[in-house]
Amino acid sequence: MLYCTGLRFGEAVRLRLQDVDLVRGTLFITTSKGRARWVPCHRSLIRELRRYLAARTAIARRAGPEDSFFVSGSGAALSRRMASHTVSYLLREAGLKPTKGRVGPRPYDMRHAFAVHRLTRWYRAGVDLHSRLPWLSAYMGHDDLLGTETYLTATPQLLALAGSRFRRRFQIDRQGT
Repeated sequence: MLYCTGLRFGEAVRLRLQDVDLVRGTLFITTSKGRARWVPCHRSLIRELRRYLAARTAIARRAGPEDSFFVSGSGAALSRRMASHTVSYLLREAGLKPTKGRVGPRPYDMRHAFAVHRLTRWYRAGVDLHSRLPWLSAYMGHDDLLGTETYLTATPQLLALAGSRFRRRFQIDRQGT
């Protein structure tokens, strides 16, 4: 969910059952960093959330709208600390993080990856980034582009796409077309 939506770690953990609309494919993020918002989800994530909900029903005794969406194996609301520990464990199991130490990807890096990958997709599609960046900023729950800028790390792939676009524009301008 973190990678697919770009949610802050705490936003995901604080989701309640009533915040997850699997029919419309949206998540309602209650006020976080000063604003609430609706976040659309891809159908593949919705499919996985449905599978999770079926498993959750077997574990959790309560399932009222105010109850936590994510629960531990005992059915209690999943704490931020336990969620972070679990994601770190999964990163280690996948071989993406060393077995010891604080190096390698962190759970919060999923948000960074989401932002950079969205920017890369827009570059590939040839869209006007200046018009789309405010969309990304609002989607991620920021008041302005400065908050989003933190997440926009230049990757070799992104730089190659930007360089290619610049070369095409430069060549067109020099040719007078």
